[in-house]
Amino acid sequence: MRRLEAARYLTDFDSSVNMVRAVASFLRGEDHRGLSVGPGSPRLAALLSAPPRPVRRRMFELMGFSQGIPLDRVRHVTSEDLDTWVVRQYGQGPYPAVVIGAPSGGAVHLAAALRAPFLPQTLLVAVRDVATYPDDPVGAMEAVAPSARMVAARNPDLAVHHMHDPAQDRPMLQKMAYLRLKKQRLGRVYERFLEQCLAPGATVIQLECTRDWRSRKVGERTFLQFGCLGGVTEEEYHSSGERISRYLRAEGSPYDHWEPPEPDARRPEAEWGFDPALAPDIRRTADVNGYVLRRLVVHEPQDLSPFVADLHRWWYRRRGLTGDRLLVESYVQWDPLWTLRLGAVPFWMRFNMQPSYDALKTYLDASEPYGAIHLNLFSQGLRSPGVVPLERFADLVTSRATRTGQIIGVDERAYPSDTGSSLRYQPAFESLPPRHPLPPPLTVEAVDTFLGQATRSYEVEWA
Repeated sequence: MRRLEAARYLTDFDSSVNMVRAVASFLRGEDHRGLSVGPGSPRLAALLSAPPRPVRRRMFELMGFSQGIPLDRVRHVTSEDLDTWVVRQYGQGPYPAVVIGAPSGGAVHLAAALRAPFLPQTLLVAVRDVATYPDDPVGAMEAVAPSARMVAARNPDLAVHHMHDPAQDRPMLQKMAYLRLKKQRLGRVYERFLEQCLAPGATVIQLECTRDWRSRKVGERTFLQFGCLGGVTEEEYHSSGERISRYLRAEGSPYDHWEPPEPDARRPEAEWGFDPALAPDIRRTADVNGYVLRRLVVHEPQDLSPFVADLHRWWYRRRGLTGDRLLVESYVQWDPLWTLRLGAVPFWMRFNMQPSYDALKTYLDASEPYGAIHLNLFSQGLRSPGVVPLERFADLVTSRATRTGQIIGVDERAYPSDTGSSLRYQPAFESLPPRHPLPPPLTVEAVDTFLGQATRSYEVEWA
Protein backbone atom coordinates (compact mmCIF):
# COMPACT_ATOMS: atom_id res chain seq x y z
CA MET A 1 0.00 0.00 0.00
CA ARG A 2 2.82 2.43 0.83
CA ARG A 3 4.28 1.99 -2.62
CA LEU A 4 0.93 2.69 -4.21
CA GLU A 5 0.88 5.90 -2.19
CA ALA A 6 4.29 6.93 -3.58
CA ALA A 7 2.52 8.56 -6.54
CA ARG A 8 0.67 10.75 -4.03
CA TYR A 9 3.98 12.09 -2.74
CA LEU A 10 5.12 13.14 -6.21
CA THR A 11 4.10 16.40 -7.88
CA ASP A 12 2.18 16.22 -11.14
CA PHE A 13 3.80 19.30 -12.73
CA ASP A 14 7.39 18.23 -11.95
CA SER A 15 9.74 18.02 -14.94
CA SER A 16 11.18 14.61 -14.05
CA VAL A 17 7.78 13.10 -13.22
CA ASN A 18 6.48 14.28 -16.58
CA MET A 19 9.50 12.89 -18.38
CA VAL A 20 8.81 9.48 -16.86
CA ARG A 21 5.12 9.64 -17.63
CA ALA A 22 5.56 10.93 -21.19
CA VAL A 23 8.25 8.41 -22.15
CA ALA A 24 6.40 5.53 -20.48
CA SER A 25 3.15 6.50 -22.21
CA PHE A 26 4.95 6.66 -25.55
CA LEU A 27 6.48 3.22 -25.03
CA ARG A 28 2.93 1.91 -24.46
CA GLY A 29 1.74 3.62 -27.65
CA GLU A 30 -0.09 6.39 -25.78
CA ASP A 31 0.10 10.17 -25.81
CA HIS A 32 0.84 12.57 -22.93
CA ARG A 33 -2.52 14.35 -22.79
CA GLY A 34 -3.30 16.15 -19.55
CA LEU A 35 0.27 15.48 -18.28
CA SER A 36 -0.75 11.78 -18.38
CA VAL A 37 -3.04 12.30 -15.37
CA GLY A 38 -5.95 14.28 -16.84
CA PRO A 39 -8.02 14.58 -20.00
CA GLY A 40 -7.16 16.45 -23.15
CA SER A 41 -10.22 18.66 -23.42
CA PRO A 42 -10.35 22.12 -25.03
CA ARG A 43 -13.90 22.55 -23.69
CA LEU A 44 -12.91 21.86 -20.07
CA ALA A 45 -9.78 23.97 -20.55
CA ALA A 46 -11.94 26.89 -21.69
CA LEU A 47 -14.10 26.58 -18.57
CA LEU A 48 -11.04 26.59 -16.31
CA SER A 49 -9.58 29.67 -18.01
CA ALA A 50 -12.85 31.62 -18.17
CA PRO A 51 -12.96 33.15 -14.64
CA PRO A 52 -11.39 36.57 -14.01
CA ARG A 53 -7.68 36.78 -13.24
CA PRO A 54 -7.96 36.91 -9.41
CA VAL A 55 -10.02 33.72 -9.45
CA ARG A 56 -7.54 31.99 -11.76
CA ARG A 57 -4.71 33.06 -9.46
CA ARG A 58 -6.55 31.49 -6.56
CA MET A 59 -6.99 28.31 -8.60
CA PHE A 60 -3.22 28.04 -9.08
CA GLU A 61 -2.75 28.44 -5.32
CA LEU A 62 -5.31 25.73 -4.57
CA MET A 63 -3.69 23.40 -7.11
CA GLY A 64 -0.41 23.90 -5.28
CA PHE A 65 -2.03 23.10 -1.94
CA SER A 66 -3.61 19.94 -3.36
CA GLN A 67 -0.23 18.76 -4.65
CA GLY A 68 1.49 19.16 -1.28
CA ILE A 69 1.52 16.48 1.38
CA PRO A 70 0.97 17.32 5.08
CA LEU A 71 4.18 17.84 7.02
CA ASP A 72 3.39 14.92 9.32
CA ARG A 73 3.48 12.54 6.32
CA VAL A 74 6.99 13.51 5.23
CA ARG A 75 8.39 10.74 7.45
CA HIS A 76 6.78 8.19 5.09
CA VAL A 77 8.73 9.35 2.01
CA THR A 78 11.37 6.79 1.00
CA SER A 79 13.60 6.68 -2.04
CA GLU A 80 12.83 3.00 -2.58
CA ASP A 81 9.11 3.68 -2.85
CA LEU A 82 9.67 6.54 -5.28
CA ASP A 83 12.06 4.45 -7.38
CA THR A 84 9.49 1.66 -7.45
CA TRP A 85 6.91 4.09 -8.80
CA VAL A 86 9.33 5.09 -11.58
CA VAL A 87 10.19 1.60 -12.79
CA ARG A 88 6.57 0.42 -12.60
CA GLN A 89 5.69 2.95 -15.30
CA TYR A 90 7.64 0.81 -17.77
CA GLY A 91 7.26 -2.70 -19.12
CA GLN A 92 9.75 -5.53 -18.78
CA GLY A 93 11.58 -4.69 -22.01
CA PRO A 94 14.09 -5.66 -23.15
CA TYR A 95 15.05 -2.10 -24.01
CA PRO A 96 17.98 -1.25 -26.31
CA ALA A 97 18.98 1.76 -24.20
CA VAL A 98 18.13 3.71 -21.06
CA VAL A 99 18.60 7.37 -20.13
CA ILE A 100 19.55 8.13 -16.52
CA GLY A 101 20.09 11.48 -14.87
CA ALA A 102 18.98 15.08 -15.31
CA PRO A 103 15.65 16.14 -16.84
CA SER A 104 15.33 17.98 -20.15
CA GLY A 105 12.50 18.31 -22.63
CA GLY A 106 14.96 17.58 -25.40
CA ALA A 107 15.79 14.28 -23.72
CA VAL A 108 12.09 13.30 -23.75
CA HIS A 109 12.24 13.16 -27.53
CA LEU A 110 15.69 11.56 -27.65
CA ALA A 111 14.57 8.81 -25.26
CA ALA A 112 11.36 8.22 -27.24
CA ALA A 113 13.26 8.03 -30.53
CA LEU A 114 15.65 5.47 -29.03
CA ARG A 115 12.77 3.58 -27.31
CA ALA A 116 14.68 4.11 -24.07
CA PRO A 117 13.10 4.51 -20.60
CA PHE A 118 14.14 7.52 -18.53
CA LEU A 119 15.23 7.04 -14.91
CA PRO A 120 15.44 10.41 -13.14
CA GLN A 121 18.04 11.36 -10.56
CA THR A 122 15.75 14.05 -9.14
CA LEU A 123 12.08 13.98 -8.14
CA LEU A 124 9.92 16.67 -6.59
CA VAL A 125 7.99 16.12 -3.39
CA ALA A 126 5.92 19.12 -2.28
CA VAL A 127 4.89 19.73 1.33
CA ARG A 128 2.14 22.00 2.56
CA ASP A 129 3.38 25.28 3.99
CA VAL A 130 0.74 27.88 4.78
CA ALA A 131 2.62 29.59 7.61
CA THR A 132 5.35 31.46 5.70
CA TYR A 133 5.32 34.27 3.14
CA PRO A 134 6.86 33.77 -0.32
CA ASP A 135 9.14 36.82 0.06
CA ASP A 136 10.55 35.61 3.40
CA PRO A 137 13.11 32.97 2.39
CA VAL A 138 14.67 32.82 5.88
CA GLY A 139 11.27 32.12 7.42
CA ALA A 140 10.57 29.46 4.76
CA MET A 141 13.96 27.82 5.40
CA GLU A 142 13.37 27.69 9.14
CA ALA A 143 9.86 26.32 8.73
CA VAL A 144 10.72 23.58 6.22
CA ALA A 145 14.25 22.60 7.34
CA PRO A 146 13.09 20.11 10.02
CA SER A 147 11.02 18.20 7.44
CA ALA A 148 13.80 18.36 4.85
CA ARG A 149 16.32 17.05 7.38
CA MET A 150 13.93 14.25 8.31
CA VAL A 151 13.70 13.10 4.68
CA ALA A 152 17.51 13.16 4.37
CA ALA A 153 17.98 11.26 7.63
CA ARG A 154 15.55 8.52 6.58
CA ASN A 155 17.09 8.28 3.10
CA PRO A 156 20.91 8.25 3.25
CA ASP A 157 21.02 7.82 -0.54
CA LEU A 158 19.31 11.20 -1.15
CA ALA A 159 20.29 14.86 -1.03
CA VAL A 160 17.33 17.12 -0.25
CA HIS A 161 17.21 20.53 -1.93
CA HIS A 162 14.53 22.88 -0.60
CA MET A 163 13.98 25.16 -3.61
CA HIS A 164 12.26 28.47 -2.89
CA ASP A 165 11.44 30.76 -5.85
CA PRO A 166 9.05 33.66 -5.18
CA ALA A 167 9.30 34.82 -8.79
CA GLN A 168 8.01 32.15 -11.16
CA ASP A 169 6.64 29.76 -8.47
CA ARG A 170 4.87 32.44 -6.43
CA PRO A 171 1.27 31.15 -6.67
CA MET A 172 2.36 27.67 -5.57
CA LEU A 173 4.50 28.99 -2.72
CA GLN A 174 1.42 30.50 -1.12
CA LYS A 175 0.50 27.00 0.06
CA MET A 176 3.44 24.66 -0.47
CA ALA A 177 7.20 24.17 -0.41
CA TYR A 178 9.36 22.32 -2.92
CA LEU A 179 11.66 19.49 -1.82
CA ARG A 180 13.73 18.20 -4.71
CA LEU A 181 15.17 14.79 -3.85
CA LYS A 182 18.41 14.05 -5.68
CA LYS A 183 19.77 10.50 -5.74
CA GLN A 184 23.34 9.92 -4.62
CA ARG A 185 23.16 6.15 -5.24
CA LEU A 186 21.31 4.05 -7.80
CA GLY A 187 19.68 1.86 -5.15
CA ARG A 188 18.49 -1.70 -5.55
CA VAL A 189 15.28 -0.82 -7.44
CA TYR A 190 17.07 1.01 -10.26
CA GLU A 191 19.87 -1.57 -10.29
CA ARG A 192 17.38 -4.44 -10.62
CA PHE A 193 15.61 -2.65 -13.48
CA LEU A 194 18.92 -2.18 -15.32
CA GLU A 195 19.88 -5.80 -14.78
CA GLN A 196 16.55 -7.30 -15.84
CA CYS A 197 14.99 -4.94 -18.39
CA LEU A 198 17.79 -4.02 -20.82
CA ALA A 199 18.85 -6.03 -23.84
CA PRO A 200 22.33 -7.61 -23.87
CA GLY A 201 24.90 -4.99 -24.83
CA ALA A 202 22.41 -2.16 -24.28
CA THR A 203 23.52 1.46 -24.04
CA VAL A 204 23.24 3.38 -20.76
CA ILE A 205 23.11 7.12 -21.47
CA GLN A 206 24.13 9.22 -18.48
CA LEU A 207 22.49 12.61 -18.98
CA GLU A 208 24.41 15.30 -17.12
CA CYS A 209 23.54 18.97 -16.71
CA THR A 210 26.42 20.82 -15.08
CA ARG A 211 24.32 23.86 -14.13
CA ASP A 212 24.88 24.80 -10.50
CA TRP A 213 23.45 27.41 -8.14
CA ARG A 214 24.47 29.00 -4.88
CA SER A 215 22.81 27.35 -1.86
CA ARG A 216 22.93 27.07 1.92
CA LYS A 217 23.48 23.88 3.90
CA VAL A 218 20.83 23.41 6.59
CA GLY A 219 21.64 19.85 7.59
CA GLU A 220 23.34 16.64 6.49
CA ARG A 221 22.69 16.41 2.70
CA THR A 222 20.05 19.12 3.12
CA PHE A 223 20.20 22.51 1.38
CA LEU A 224 18.17 25.63 0.67
CA GLN A 225 18.31 26.98 -2.89
CA PHE A 226 16.80 30.45 -3.26
CA GLY A 227 15.61 31.03 -6.80
CA CYS A 228 15.97 28.85 -9.85
CA LEU A 229 16.39 29.02 -13.62
CA GLY A 230 13.78 31.33 -15.13
CA GLY A 231 13.38 34.97 -16.04
CA VAL A 232 15.21 36.34 -13.00
CA THR A 233 19.00 36.11 -12.92
CA GLU A 234 20.76 34.33 -10.08
CA GLU A 235 22.32 37.61 -9.04
CA GLU A 236 18.93 39.35 -8.84
CA TYR A 237 17.66 36.74 -6.42
CA HIS A 238 20.47 37.61 -4.04
CA SER A 239 20.81 41.36 -4.56
CA SER A 240 17.27 42.29 -5.71
CA GLY A 241 17.31 45.65 -7.54
CA GLU A 242 14.72 47.98 -9.02
CA ARG A 243 13.08 45.34 -11.25
CA ILE A 244 12.47 43.10 -8.24
CA SER A 245 11.19 46.03 -6.18
CA ARG A 246 8.67 46.89 -8.92
CA TYR A 247 7.58 43.28 -9.07
CA LEU A 248 7.05 43.07 -5.31
CA ARG A 249 5.05 46.30 -5.32
CA ALA A 250 2.87 44.99 -8.12
CA GLU A 251 2.25 41.83 -6.12
CA GLY A 252 1.23 43.83 -3.06
CA SER A 253 4.06 42.38 -1.03
CA PRO A 254 5.00 43.94 2.33
CA TYR A 255 8.64 43.44 1.24
CA ASP A 256 10.53 45.67 -1.19
CA HIS A 257 13.47 43.28 -1.66
CA TRP A 258 14.57 39.74 -0.84
CA GLU A 259 17.00 38.83 1.93
CA PRO A 260 17.90 35.17 1.43
CA PRO A 261 20.17 33.24 3.80
CA GLU A 262 23.86 33.66 3.04
CA PRO A 263 24.91 30.87 0.65
CA ASP A 264 27.93 28.76 1.55
CA ALA A 265 28.68 26.92 -1.73
CA ARG A 266 27.62 26.27 -5.30
CA ARG A 267 25.86 22.93 -5.75
CA PRO A 268 23.99 21.16 -8.58
CA GLU A 269 20.90 23.18 -9.48
CA ALA A 270 17.97 21.67 -7.60
CA GLU A 271 15.66 20.84 -10.52
CA TRP A 272 17.91 20.58 -13.57
CA GLY A 273 21.43 19.90 -12.31
CA PHE A 274 23.13 16.48 -12.23
CA ASP A 275 24.91 15.48 -9.04
CA PRO A 276 28.07 13.56 -10.03
CA ALA A 277 27.80 11.53 -6.83
CA LEU A 278 25.56 9.16 -8.81
CA ALA A 279 28.05 8.56 -11.63
CA PRO A 280 30.19 5.80 -10.00
CA ASP A 281 27.13 3.62 -9.39
CA ILE A 282 25.98 4.04 -12.99
CA ARG A 283 29.41 3.08 -14.34
CA ARG A 284 29.72 0.09 -12.00
CA THR A 285 26.28 -1.25 -12.93
CA ALA A 286 26.95 -0.78 -16.64
CA ASP A 287 30.29 -2.57 -16.40
CA VAL A 288 28.94 -5.48 -14.36
CA ASN A 289 26.16 -6.09 -16.88
CA GLY A 290 28.23 -5.58 -20.02
CA TYR A 291 26.40 -2.42 -21.10
CA VAL A 292 27.93 0.44 -23.07
CA LEU A 293 28.07 3.69 -21.09
CA ARG A 294 27.68 6.95 -23.00
CA ARG A 295 27.71 10.42 -21.45
CA LEU A 296 25.54 13.24 -22.74
CA VAL A 297 26.67 16.47 -21.06
CA VAL A 298 25.17 19.96 -21.26
CA HIS A 299 25.63 23.07 -19.14
CA GLU A 300 22.05 24.35 -19.37
CA PRO A 301 19.06 21.98 -19.76
CA GLN A 302 17.94 23.85 -22.88
CA ASP A 303 21.33 23.33 -24.57
CA LEU A 304 20.06 19.93 -25.65
CA SER A 305 17.22 21.42 -27.73
CA PRO A 306 19.08 22.46 -30.93
CA PHE A 307 20.93 19.13 -31.01
CA VAL A 308 17.73 17.07 -30.63
CA ALA A 309 15.84 19.23 -33.12
CA ASP A 310 18.46 18.90 -35.84
CA LEU A 311 18.85 15.17 -35.10
CA HIS A 312 15.14 14.70 -35.75
CA ARG A 313 15.24 16.78 -38.92
CA TRP A 314 18.15 14.67 -40.23
CA TRP A 315 16.37 11.45 -39.21
CA TYR A 316 13.12 12.48 -40.91
CA ARG A 317 14.88 13.32 -44.15
CA ARG A 318 16.60 9.95 -44.18
CA ARG A 319 13.06 8.49 -44.06
CA GLY A 320 11.86 10.64 -46.95
CA LEU A 321 10.00 13.24 -44.87
CA THR A 322 10.53 16.97 -45.35
CA GLY A 323 11.44 17.91 -41.76
CA ASP A 324 9.80 21.23 -42.58
CA ARG A 325 7.51 21.53 -39.53
CA LEU A 326 8.81 22.76 -36.16
CA LEU A 327 6.84 22.08 -32.98
CA VAL A 328 8.00 24.26 -30.08
CA GLU A 329 7.05 22.97 -26.63
CA SER A 330 7.59 24.55 -23.21
CA TYR A 331 8.24 23.15 -19.75
CA VAL A 332 6.29 19.86 -19.30
CA GLN A 333 3.77 20.32 -22.12
CA TRP A 334 5.38 17.87 -24.49
CA ASP A 335 4.15 14.85 -26.42
CA PRO A 336 6.64 12.54 -28.16
CA LEU A 337 3.92 10.38 -29.72
CA TRP A 338 2.27 13.20 -31.65
CA THR A 339 5.59 14.80 -32.49
CA LEU A 340 6.58 11.65 -34.38
CA ARG A 341 3.08 11.10 -35.82
CA LEU A 342 3.20 14.63 -37.26
CA GLY A 343 6.73 14.28 -38.57
CA ALA A 344 7.42 17.43 -36.56
CA VAL A 345 10.85 18.58 -35.44
CA PRO A 346 10.72 19.10 -31.65
CA PHE A 347 12.30 22.15 -30.06
CA TRP A 348 11.91 22.42 -26.29
CA MET A 349 11.91 25.68 -24.33
CA ARG A 350 12.51 25.39 -20.61
CA PHE A 351 9.87 27.99 -19.81
CA ASN A 352 8.07 31.06 -21.19
CA MET A 353 10.78 33.48 -20.05
CA GLN A 354 13.31 35.67 -21.85
CA PRO A 355 16.17 33.09 -21.84
CA SER A 356 13.91 30.58 -23.58
CA TYR A 357 12.78 33.16 -26.13
CA ASP A 358 16.42 34.00 -26.82
CA ALA A 359 17.32 30.32 -27.26
CA LEU A 360 14.51 29.79 -29.77
CA LYS A 361 15.43 32.94 -31.68
CA THR A 362 19.09 31.91 -31.83
CA TYR A 363 18.13 28.47 -33.12
CA LEU A 364 15.81 29.83 -35.79
CA ASP A 365 18.34 32.43 -36.93
CA ALA A 366 21.00 29.73 -37.39
CA SER A 367 18.80 27.07 -39.02
CA GLU A 368 17.51 26.35 -42.48
CA PRO A 369 14.06 28.01 -42.49
CA TYR A 370 11.01 25.98 -41.48
CA GLY A 371 7.84 26.19 -43.53
CA ALA A 372 5.56 25.80 -40.50
CA ILE A 373 6.29 26.69 -36.87
CA HIS A 374 3.77 25.85 -34.13
CA LEU A 375 4.49 27.09 -30.60
CA ASN A 376 2.79 26.14 -27.33
CA LEU A 377 3.40 28.00 -24.06
CA PHE A 378 3.15 26.79 -20.48
CA SER A 379 1.41 29.12 -18.02
CA GLN A 380 2.77 29.41 -14.48
CA GLY A 381 0.03 31.62 -13.08
CA LEU A 382 1.40 35.17 -13.04
CA ARG A 383 3.32 37.74 -15.04
CA SER A 384 6.59 37.38 -13.17
CA PRO A 385 9.82 39.16 -14.17
CA GLY A 386 11.12 37.87 -17.47
CA VAL A 387 7.83 36.52 -18.86
CA VAL A 388 7.78 37.27 -22.59
CA PRO A 389 4.48 38.70 -23.87
CA LEU A 390 2.53 36.49 -26.20
CA GLU A 391 2.82 39.06 -28.97
CA ARG A 392 6.62 38.80 -29.07
CA PHE A 393 6.49 35.02 -29.36
CA ALA A 394 3.88 35.36 -32.11
CA ASP A 395 6.01 37.87 -33.99
CA LEU A 396 9.03 35.57 -33.76
CA VAL A 397 7.38 32.45 -35.17
CA THR A 398 5.40 34.27 -37.87
CA SER A 399 8.48 36.14 -39.07
CA ARG A 400 10.65 33.02 -39.24
CA ALA A 401 8.21 30.57 -40.84
CA THR A 402 8.10 30.62 -44.63
CA ARG A 403 4.44 29.46 -44.76
CA THR A 404 2.73 29.61 -41.39
CA GLY A 405 3.75 30.47 -37.85
CA GLN A 406 1.25 30.26 -35.03
CA ILE A 407 0.76 29.89 -31.30
CA ILE A 408 -1.42 26.87 -30.54
CA GLY A 409 -3.16 25.52 -27.46
CA VAL A 410 -3.05 28.84 -25.56
CA ASP A 411 -5.89 31.02 -24.30
CA GLU A 412 -4.44 34.36 -25.34
CA ARG A 413 -6.76 36.28 -23.02
CA ALA A 414 -5.73 34.26 -19.95
CA TYR A 415 -1.99 33.80 -20.60
CA PRO A 416 0.22 33.57 -18.51
CA SER A 417 -2.42 32.51 -15.96
CA ASP A 418 -4.07 30.11 -18.40
CA THR A 419 -5.41 27.58 -15.90
CA GLY A 420 -6.57 25.21 -18.63
CA SER A 421 -3.30 25.05 -20.55
CA SER A 422 -2.37 21.51 -19.43
CA LEU A 423 -5.68 20.20 -20.81
CA ARG A 424 -5.39 22.07 -24.11
CA TYR A 425 -1.89 21.51 -25.48
CA GLN A 426 -2.18 17.87 -26.56
CA PRO A 427 -5.45 18.29 -28.52
CA ALA A 428 -3.78 21.25 -30.25
CA PHE A 429 -0.88 19.02 -31.30
CA GLU A 430 -3.22 16.23 -32.40
CA SER A 431 -5.25 18.61 -34.58
CA LEU A 432 -2.29 19.40 -36.85
CA PRO A 433 -1.88 17.59 -40.18
CA PRO A 434 -0.53 15.32 -41.57
CA ARG A 435 -0.20 11.83 -40.03
CA HIS A 436 2.72 9.45 -40.39
CA PRO A 437 3.32 5.93 -39.08
CA LEU A 438 5.70 5.69 -36.17
CA PRO A 439 9.24 4.99 -37.36
CA PRO A 440 11.47 2.15 -36.21
CA PRO A 441 13.66 3.10 -33.25
CA LEU A 442 16.56 5.42 -33.79
CA THR A 443 19.87 3.77 -32.88
CA VAL A 444 22.77 5.11 -30.88
CA GLU A 445 24.95 4.48 -33.92
CA ALA A 446 22.69 6.77 -35.95
CA VAL A 447 23.26 9.53 -33.38
CA ASP A 448 27.00 9.06 -33.89
CA THR A 449 26.52 9.27 -37.65
CA PHE A 450 24.46 12.45 -37.36
CA LEU A 451 27.13 14.16 -35.28
CA GLY A 452 29.81 13.04 -37.69
CA GLN A 453 27.91 14.66 -40.57
CA ALA A 454 26.69 17.79 -38.73
CA THR A 455 27.73 21.09 -40.27
CA ARG A 456 27.18 23.08 -37.07
CA SER A 457 28.46 22.65 -33.54
CA TYR A 458 26.28 22.03 -30.50
CA GLU A 459 26.79 22.90 -26.87
CA VAL A 460 26.69 19.23 -25.91
CA GLU A 461 29.29 16.60 -25.17
CA TRP A 462 28.47 13.12 -26.47
CA ALA A 463 31.16 10.81 -25.18
